[in-house]
Amino acid sequence: MDINEIVLSDEALRVIDDGVWIDELDDAPGVRLLVTGLSSDGAQKLMRQKQAAIRTKNRNKPLSDEQITQCTKEVLAEAVLKGWDGLTSNGEPVPYSQELATRWLLSRNGAKFQGLVAEAASRVDRQASELAEEIAKN
Repeated sequence: MDINEIVLSDEALRVIDDGVWIDELDDAPGVRLLVTGLSSDGAQKLMRQKQAAIRTKNRNKPLSDEQITQCTKEVLAEAVLKGWDGLTSNGEPVPYSQELATRWLLSRNGAKFQGLVAEAASRVDRQASELAEEIAKN
C-alpha cells in the first residue's frame, strides 16, 4: 500500500483546512459549495469548544444526540461553509452570506441543505489528496 493513501500531504491538509469548491452534489444540479473538511483545524476546534460548553451546562454528563446534532449544524454554518454558487430563488441568483447560511443550516426546514453541506465537507475529507492534485494541475 502506498503511504500517500494513509498519510495526507501538506497540500491535502491545506485543502481540508482552507476549503475547496465541491460540485456534482446529490440532488443539487448546478450547485457548487465552497467548504472546508469537517476534519479541518477550524471545524475541530469549534466542535470541541461547543461540546465543552454544553458539557459544562450538563454538569459533565454526556451530550445527547440532539446536542451533538446542534453542535454539528453550528460548525457547518460557522466554520465549514464558506460560499456557494448556483443557488437561486425564483430564478434569481442568491449571493452567499454568512447570515443566510446560518439561518438555513440551523433551521428545521434546512435539513436538505444541511445534508448537501455535510456531503461536500465529507467529500473534502475523503478526497483531499485527489482534490489537491487537481488544484496543482490548474
